[in-house]
Amino acid sequence: MKLRVILIISMILPANAVFVHRLCVQCGCSNSVNETEFFVSLNQNEVLFGDFKAQKQINRLPLFVSQISVPDLYDEAVGCKDICLQKIPNVIAAAGSPAEVRVPPEFSIYTRHHVVPGEKNNFVCFIRNFYPPHITVNWTRNGVSVTEGVYISQYALNNDGTFNSFSTLTSTPRVGDEYSCTVEHEALDSPQIRTWDESVEPPSETPSETPTVVLAVGIVVGILGLATGMFFVIKASCFR
Repeated sequence: MKLRVILIISMILPANAVFVHRLCVQCGCSNSVNETEFFVSLNQNEVLFGDFKAQKQINRLPLFVSQISVPDLYDEAVGCKDICLQKIPNVIAAAGSPAEVRVPPEFSIYTRHHVVPGEKNNFVCFIRNFYPPHITVNWTRNGVSVTEGVYISQYALNNDGTFNSFSTLTSTPRVGDEYSCTVEHEALDSPQIRTWDESVEPPSETPSETPTVVLAVGIVVGILGLATGMFFVIKASCFR
């Protein structure tokens, strides 16, 4: 068994500073699964991320606003990934053997807009407060698996060391359609399902409010216990 460790490095800001916006950059890696992330968020919303499969930066801004391109962002993501993986053995050596902790996710399903049959909509499965940061999300429509139009976000770090994530399904519902989100996580005894139908009311939270990246002061090391691997957040710098 190996350790999962979270290391957060961020800027120290004046205690009396007042800011309007918060820009964060987060980089994380794992030695148990092929899962590395590097993304930029503004006011807790994903803006850009480095896609290691496509080997390029991906823009997450809505299509109706001007898109942002950061020169060499993907190269920065690759460099951060390499450094992150190199640091894992040192963190393991220093961490010792704390007790195992696993936190099962909470999640809910709702729509981005009021549902009108025949009109395209975004179905949102918001997964929160889980550890370790590895989940599997699957969508079904009327019991049939759906993969087209599915997006899964990066993992966003909470103040307590747990993570949030969300998945969206873009689809055009018909009258009587039923959409389900299934989440698998090692802290769950079995896959859990949440289902949307026309009777489901949306929660007070929205996707723009809930996915979050932590702002820490100084250096915080959170050791959440023995498990099957390590997820190491080497860089979570925020500028406000």
